[in-house]
Amino acid sequence: MVTYKLKRRLLRARVVLNQAIRQILEINRTRKQLPFFQNREAKEKEIEQDLKLLNKIAQQQAVLIKKYEDELETAS
Repeated sequence: MVTYKLKRRLLRARVVLNQAIRQILEINRTRKQLPFFQNREAKEKEIEQDLKLLNKIAQQQAVLIKKYEDELETAS
């Protein structure tokens, strides 16, 4: 029963990590188009804030994944 819950949490953490990575990549794609915007500086600040948040989320999810994988190894 415990391994089922850990596997489920691990799966959720991986999904969130993949979503965060996709969003980071999408932001980086739009960052390349910034010179074409009129209010480039405001957009740049907004992108930087979004990237900080997404990087923090991705880092937390990576730590959770590592923790769950270690717990599953010891439980097996």
